[in-house]
Amino acid sequence: MARALASSLALPLDSAALAAELDARDPLRAFREEFHLPTGGDGAPLLYFCGNSLGLQPKATDGAVAAELRKWACRGVHGHFEGALPWATCEEALPALLADVVGAARPAVEVAAMNSLTVNLHLLMAAFYRPAAGRAAILIEGSAFPSDRYAVASQIEHHGYDPSEWLIEVMPRSDDHLFHTEDILAAIEKHRGRLALVLLGGVNYLNGQVLDMPRIAEHMRESNARAEAAGEPAVPLGLDLAHAVGNVPLALHEWGVDFAAWCSYKYLNGGAGGLAGLFVHEKHARDREKYPRLAGWWGVPFSRRFAMAHAFECADGAAGFGVSNVNPLMVACVHASLKTLERAGGVAATRRKSVLLTGYLEALLQERGLTAARDGSPPLVQQVTPADEAQRGCQISLRVLPPPHRAANPPTMRDLEQLLAAHGVVTDAREPDIVRISPVPLYNSFAEVYQCVGVLQKCLHELMKE
Repeated sequence: MARALASSLALPLDSAALAAELDARDPLRAFREEFHLPTGGDGAPLLYFCGNSLGLQPKATDGAVAAELRKWACRGVHGHFEGALPWATCEEALPALLADVVGAARPAVEVAAMNSLTVNLHLLMAAFYRPAAGRAAILIEGSAFPSDRYAVASQIEHHGYDPSEWLIEVMPRSDDHLFHTEDILAAIEKHRGRLALVLLGGVNYLNGQVLDMPRIAEHMRESNARAEAAGEPAVPLGLDLAHAVGNVPLALHEWGVDFAAWCSYKYLNGGAGGLAGLFVHEKHARDREKYPRLAGWWGVPFSRRFAMAHAFECADGAAGFGVSNVNPLMVACVHASLKTLERAGGVAATRRKSVLLTGYLEALLQERGLTAARDGSPPLVQQVTPADEAQRGCQISLRVLPPPHRAANPPTMRDLEQLLAAHGVVTDAREPDIVRISPVPLYNSFAEVYQCVGVLQKCLHELMKE
């Protein structure tokens, strides 16, 4: 797309002029001014391409958090029932905004904001992971985020099973380093008789690949229908959307996903350790006998919560997974950010820019000979993120390739990350050998991408010479 656009504008792909023209045509360009942009120790602006790790702070967050602090200072306990975000119900301001982001049909039933991502995964697995004799396996993708793997393994152990036997991983292929949908579906069918749960990442944190969530969900629905017709139990499908939410369009209700969980500090710009969220399909709104929840008083409907009843009365749907009251400062952060995203036109609008922005990054990497052989020189890094724009979001993951003359002491991804940082470019490195670059459509510009590739080229040549 970037090459075609450059051709239509009669501008060289590898030119500052094209970057400037793309920025001038960008309908979201004004939103960059609504974020605090990081600077270095000398006060100079940084090129920030780390929104996949921590999104930038919206300027609206300043006032939103300050308002809650003033309320606490001036009104004390009365803040629970006053203001735009009464603390006793403040999280109820989020489901409608989140529903548009994750594709929920009934926000008040299917979406809730609470806790952190791994805590929510544990709460959801406590309900949906129902192991029985011979059916205790959980299927995940290989190179799942470590916290997910720890959580899954501990759930298996908690029920008295051995993860080495009951944790099934679908690995990416060795030739292209990608997950293939047919491999995932084949693994589901191969292990169907042993499975109690399928839990996959919507976007893999390491290679940035968007899994084919609609097709996997459709397969699970059809497979479960056949199983139930034969008198066998259904296998729930859960998704970890940490790298998907706010990044790519989602339609969880339409796809029929049983449950999902996400954090807010990446593409939702909710702040480090920010308030997480969860989705539970409305078909499970009241099936508490089949999937019993762990309980706490915030899982009681608000109308009954302060009755302090002896017996637990569970709210329908996602809200019934609530355990404790929600931090209103975190709610204020996420609410301010979601309102900013809403004004930008939502994920549909940011996705349109993201496809072009990430495609532009990919094209420049190829044009400079960094990810593709050029003039007889081998590439310096390998792109392990899919070339297909439908299979990726904001992130491009690069594997550092050791040059033949440095085989004994090759440069590492940490070397590259640190050298980029020394030149004012913020990325992140992930074991074993990946540097991730993530241009975020709400605050990154095409000019920044152009500058980033120039710095990356300089740093790689510097590393390869040593």
